[in-house]
Amino acid sequence: MKETGETQVLPHQLSNQTWYLFGETFTKEWKQFLSYYTLPKCVACIRDRVALSFGIGGAGSGVQWHTHGPGFSESIHGRKHWILYPPEFQPVYNPDFTSLHWMEYTYPTLLDFDSARISQRHKPFECTLYPNEMIYFPNHWHHATINLDKYTAFVSTFTQEHEFMHLDFEVDL
Repeated sequence: MKETGETQVLPHQLSNQTWYLFGETFTKEWKQFLSYYTLPKCVACIRDRVALSFGIGGAGSGVQWHTHGPGFSESIHGRKHWILYPPEFQPVYNPDFTSLHWMEYTYPTLLDFDSARISQRHKPFECTLYPNEMIYFPNHWHHATINLDKYTAFVSTFTQEHEFMHLDFEVDL
C-alpha cells in the first residue's frame, strides 16, 4: 500500500498488499449486523441454513481464483467484476498475484491470435455487478473478483441448495 493511505490496488502488487476485508464475519457483532440483511429468495435461503459474510475493498482488490459451495453475492455499494469458469475448467493463475494482475497480464494471453478473439474454450463467463445487483455462483465453479470503485461493499450468502436439487417443488419468488 502507498503510505498516503490510498486503497487503490495496482496490477503489479501482490495479493497480500491489498486493502480488503472479507471472510470470518461470524462473531456476535457481525451476526447482529448481518441480521438486517434481506436474504435472496431461494429454496435453501433460510436464515439458520446459510452463512453470510460481509466484505469491503478498495479499487483493484478482490479475491483470486477459488472454488467452494454455491451461493449469492450482492453488491451493496460500488461495482464488482466477476470472472467464472465451470468446474471442468481449471484457470491458470499465480496465487501470489491479485485478480487484477490476472486480468491485466494473463487474460490477454488467452487471445486466439488467428482471429484476435478469445478462444471459446478458454473464455470465462464475466459480469459486473452494480449496487443492488446480485449474482448466483453455482457449486464448485471457479471464480475471481475485482472491485472497481474506490470502495465496494458486498454481502455473500453461502447456501446448501445443492442438497435440495433432487427435490421437486416450486419457489414463490
